[in-house]
Amino acid sequence: MFDPDSISRHPSRRYLTALAMLLALLFAACGGKVISKTETEPRTKEPVKAVPTSLPFWLGNAERNFYGTGQWKDGPLEIVWELETSSIKGRLHKDPWGGISWPGQPSVNGDRVYFPSADGNIYCVNRNDGSVVWKFKAKDSFKATPTIVGDRIIASGLDHHVYCLDARDGTLIWDYETGFEVDCSANVIDGRVYVGSEDGFFYCLSLADGSLIYKTERLGSIEGSFSTVEGHIYVGTEGGDLYCLNLSDGSTVWKARIGADSDSTPAVSGGFVYTAAEDGYVYCFRQSNGEPVWKFKAEGGFSKNYKERSGFWASPIVLKDRIYIGSSNGYMYCLTADKGEMVWQHLARAPIWGTSPVIDGRLVFGDKAGWIYMLSIKDGQRLAELKIGDNVNATPAVFDGRIYIGAFNGKIYCLATSDKLPTATASSSPSPQDNDKLKPAKRK
Repeated sequence: MFDPDSISRHPSRRYLTALAMLLALLFAACGGKVISKTETEPRTKEPVKAVPTSLPFWLGNAERNFYGTGQWKDGPLEIVWELETSSIKGRLHKDPWGGISWPGQPSVNGDRVYFPSADGNIYCVNRNDGSVVWKFKAKDSFKATPTIVGDRIIASGLDHHVYCLDARDGTLIWDYETGFEVDCSANVIDGRVYVGSEDGFFYCLSLADGSLIYKTERLGSIEGSFSTVEGHIYVGTEGGDLYCLNLSDGSTVWKARIGADSDSTPAVSGGFVYTAAEDGYVYCFRQSNGEPVWKFKAEGGFSKNYKERSGFWASPIVLKDRIYIGSSNGYMYCLTADKGEMVWQHLARAPIWGTSPVIDGRLVFGDKAGWIYMLSIKDGQRLAELKIGDNVNATPAVFDGRIYIGAFNGKIYCLATSDKLPTATASSSPSPQDNDKLKPAKRK
């Protein structure tokens, strides 16, 4: 028989009774269902991101924000294989060109690497040993990154043409002739090929047959490439303007004034558009309307001796809240994305024209003295370096921890970090011998 006085005589019973009454009230309030912690605070698993299997566009994708894949080893940089190109003289360059030139970057798909060569060929090589699978010959130098889409490749160069090739054997499918050189690397989206030309127009072509879908009004000479984000195209011109265009018809959404020749591919991140120009400034604009936000001036380095080396030919790389970009004054910069304030700078041996992909905490770039560098993004410390030619002004492609790059008027290479113990690297300051070799650049 229940004894109410027994509750007061036994504290433990008072506790259990109170607990039972509380559970009963909760049970009633929840409609007769006991709510567990797991049910009230469900944890949603983040989707597993697919591991990229290719590097098919300039800077990886249409948004220009996929920079490659690692992993790195702790040893020095070494040559895995190399391939020597031929050379060619062009209508506007009487000196022979070979290797890879600005602003090109190799593209990678499966076991193949596609190099745009200044000798007038697109090289398709086996990425394991560098053996040539096929090559396609044009009338002048190739500089733009080959764009891979399915079993097709879009390539363009100094002979004014945009080519569509069969990626399997390099045979020509179609070609479209613009009014002047095409250094711009194409984007391919939903069966359409988008590309800008130095004739001042931006083009949209059919991937199927190369027929013209639209051509914009004359925007100004387009020498760099462009980014495609959320149905808009962001592109700069040699006339000093930054455009936001509608992807669907090429109409202008807004136009911002840079004020100087801009060869950079604009980077779009966090509601802002970042670009740079030959006047030595990095610029930040608001993505919604093109309103200027901040600008950063590159100073020092080689610019004090060579007027033309104060500018930017590289494109900004944006990763989280940092911007990485090399200047023609020889400095690699790390800036804050919100204010454009310098975090660190690192002086190479010569002007930096190529863009610097960032992978696993390291950025990779070349300079015009022919060196490849690997820096820590944390503090700009030089982790590795290797001389591969006399002028490296193209952008490296990094995939599976291997670096694909070429030297202008030279060879194309596959590099990798090794398992060997690292050796002391050279001083971060350029040597007198390197400075003596620097001469004003005539053309990219």
